[in-house]
Amino acid sequence: MWITLAIIAVILLLIAATALSSINCKIHFNKEGRDEKALVDIHMLYGMVQFHYEMPKIVLEDMRRGFILKLENSSNVSQKSGNTSYARINKPKAQLWAHDIRILLRSTVALKKWLKHTFSHVRIHELNWSTSFSTGEAEWTAIATGVIWSLKTTLVGWLSFRVRMKNTPQLFVNPEFGDELLFLTEIYCVFRLSLGYAMYAAFILVYRILKVEGGVKRWIRLYRQMKGKGQKVPS
Repeated sequence: MWITLAIIAVILLLIAATALSSINCKIHFNKEGRDEKALVDIHMLYGMVQFHYEMPKIVLEDMRRGFILKLENSSNVSQKSGNTSYARINKPKAQLWAHDIRILLRSTVALKKWLKHTFSHVRIHELNWSTSFSTGEAEWTAIATGVIWSLKTTLVGWLSFRVRMKNTPQLFVNPEFGDELLFLTEIYCVFRLSLGYAMYAAFILVYRILKVEGGVKRWIRLYRQMKGKGQKVPS
């Protein structure tokens, strides 16, 4: 009996420790001229589970063919760690995503409400967004400064109504009154979500899917379609 009680106690402690941990995510995006780089680091279970994604290449071929994204990923728990994949983003791809979203909305009860509640539990601990630029002409640079400030404050204001800001976002706009074109922007964001709430939200999502007739089959079918349409683009 004592051994059984000890095992139950250990299991309960592990469940409690898991629920009290957080999903930590760091996003770093940097663009200088034609060069872009994006990094995403995700840590869970007190750092025992780690994922790293790096997007070192974003190429715009033309307006019709769209963007090519190169993605490198690594993990300390996945056997597929270190893979490099490519994806193309263009108008047909965006239309396909819009179609997929409509399918998910029809396959889940109040999916928008679920998303709103889930995002309201996300806590942004750090948000820094710095932009330096020059249009080559002082007058247009001054005008663009106001436009960029307005754009940043609007986007961050909209975001603050959807998630919880633990600290004041740091926004910078640095106009360079030079004769050459210049554009450099850097975004660094750190946010967290309780793993316990994430598990609860996942349970609620499954419940909402089950309430729709054929909802599970649509989600599975869509997942298989997305998995089967992985696109390899030669470098």
